[in-house]
Amino acid sequence: MRRMVDEPYFTHSAYSAHTTGIQVKCPKCHGAGVVTADEDNAYFRCLSCGHRMTQDRTVYRYDVHNQCRNCGRYYRVDIEDEAKQHFPILRVACPYCGATMPGEVHKMVDAFSYGAEIQGGKDPWFGLELWFLTSFQGKPVWALNREHLAYLIDYLSADLREKPPGNPKKTQADHLPTFMKTAKNRERIVKLLLKLQDT
Repeated sequence: MRRMVDEPYFTHSAYSAHTTGIQVKCPKCHGAGVVTADEDNAYFRCLSCGHRMTQDRTVYRYDVHNQCRNCGRYYRVDIEDEAKQHFPILRVACPYCGATMPGEVHKMVDAFSYGAEIQGGKDPWFGLELWFLTSFQGKPVWALNREHLAYLIDYLSADLREKPPGNPKKTQADHLPTFMKTAKNRERIVKLLLKLQDT
């Protein structure tokens, strides 16, 4: 009988993997690459061709704030259009009287992007396809990296799954969709995951 003690809830999450690395496909050579992140940036590095990318994780807000020459009121207009955010000066309409006048575009830090969710089998910062990605009955089955893949294989192939000591409310298995944990699917999903291990 194979026993397995589950792991804490955030052991294998995109947020925790930003230090250990999320394995992805390189957009240039389709070889294996790694996405990591620090407080300021996300980084991609291809292990095959050496291609690299960096992305700022800070979310900025752009606006024009001014005093209207027509009605004298102070206003702020957010600039949502990305194409216009990089102009130093933009003509915008006063939201109070409609008069249009030029104003300086201001860039301010608005938020910090955690990018903690995997959507559609892609990493959260660059949108690159995960290296360990397959599907089962039309549903994506993926792992962030080799450690996560090993955990999934161990968990799904165990006969007895136990909660870790300390009686936590949530464990790593709570991240798994129901179709993966269903007894009739587990054996076939483990076979798919074992094939991924060879890549």
